[in-house]
Amino acid sequence: MAAVGNTRSCTTPTLENFVIGLDAGGMRSMSAELVSPHAERVALAPYPAPAVGWYATVVLAFLYWLSVLDRFIISLLVDPIKHDLGLTDVQFGMLHGLAFIGAFTLFGLVFGALADRVSRRKLIYVGVTIWSIATAACGVAQGFWHLLVARVGVGVGEASLNPSATSMITDLFPREKLTTAMAVYAIGATVGSGTALIIGGAIVDLVSHLDAIVLPIVGEIRPWQAVFFIVGIPGALLAFSIFTLPEPARRGKRTDPAPSGLKQSNLGSAYASLFKFMRARPRFFLYHYLGFTFASAVITGGVAWYPVHISRTFGWSAGEIGAALGPALMIAGIVGKLACGRIVDLMYQRGYRDAQLRWYGVCLLLATPIGVFATINGNVWTFIIAIAVFMTLVGALQACALTALNLITPNQLRGTGVAVFTTFAGLVGGGAGPVLIAAVSDLGGQSSIGLGLAVMIGICCPLGAACLLLGLRAMREAMAETEHRSG
Repeated sequence: MAAVGNTRSCTTPTLENFVIGLDAGGMRSMSAELVSPHAERVALAPYPAPAVGWYATVVLAFLYWLSVLDRFIISLLVDPIKHDLGLTDVQFGMLHGLAFIGAFTLFGLVFGALADRVSRRKLIYVGVTIWSIATAACGVAQGFWHLLVARVGVGVGEASLNPSATSMITDLFPREKLTTAMAVYAIGATVGSGTALIIGGAIVDLVSHLDAIVLPIVGEIRPWQAVFFIVGIPGALLAFSIFTLPEPARRGKRTDPAPSGLKQSNLGSAYASLFKFMRARPRFFLYHYLGFTFASAVITGGVAWYPVHISRTFGWSAGEIGAALGPALMIAGIVGKLACGRIVDLMYQRGYRDAQLRWYGVCLLLATPIGVFATINGNVWTFIIAIAVFMTLVGALQACALTALNLITPNQLRGTGVAVFTTFAGLVGGGAGPVLIAAVSDLGGQSSIGLGLAVMIGICCPLGAACLLLGLRAMREAMAETEHRSG
């Protein structure tokens, strides 16, 4: 890391002393005359007991697991869906990418602004119910457009979770523990994608031996359609678990609202306030958005196509893929996220206020040759092991990206800020990733998914790393200003 430079230095000695000298719990505002009595009470009130914070984080991670299970189960059903509905790889890329990601990111703008204004628990409950019903609706699709509409519904429902959950977690933990908490929350996504492979693969193998299944009211359905019912319907009941945890007090509000213009009389003004806040820190947001978006394209595209690559290149069944790839990705994701959270929090305690960008940028550089090697080699076990190492390095994207955003952004704009980032990264990175990999595959033939994955990794990982490392100084400066103004 030394090659990147001394990240703890700032533009002036005064700023350096200010950043390095912060206490572990976060420093009180140096402009106390701007703090209203209520804002100061919220800022200085003790955080909830650690048990409360971790319980809430685990419940939110569980719901995240459920969302990712419903989101990625379709990855194991590519070939039967293509056969029955007559789809191309590009159309499937649209189902997994643009249809879902488009709805997920665009509706995230609405839920993000609402998360800054209303009960975050209620928003999450509504979202879980919507995506669970929409997942089950995939099971009655009779054509591409029917499945497309259902996938849009899944995206709409899941859009509610991240803005609300990350806002709640930021209010439950002090800054020096926040990356670890975000990493634990993000483990829900890791377990969800792994579970989709393990359990989903077993379900696919179980029902694939049946010619048809008859359900009450619905009637006769194909085996792959039954999978969507099995994973979707229980979520409507599990949605009630959100009400077992508290709605935390909102912390870290700006104490000088008039100069910053952070007024939220309606949803539109919330975004106007956010963009005004972002324009005052253009370099941080530019490098943050670009760096993590390049990484998002790689991760989203990879998760969509890893199972297909194994199936087409090595001839494995869905059950075999799930039994081998699922645990490998879960272990890699859990280890990578926990290591990232712990190391980044230690870096933050030592005064590195650019720790999230610094750590993830270096990880992208280290991961690039490993990912390319994994996707072009001709041995299935070498692919699984190498891609697990690759995902250990790059799997903590969300923990780093959202923690960095929420540390910089005032509380009354955090849900809005997460939604805007998710929209950008989702549409540009997550939406394009699966489609671009499929396009390269179509050019090279049915067995060229590995080539598409290698091209995506070889281009996007280095570009993402370059952007994040260029943004280190901008994050340090934004953090110094934020910590100076916060109550």
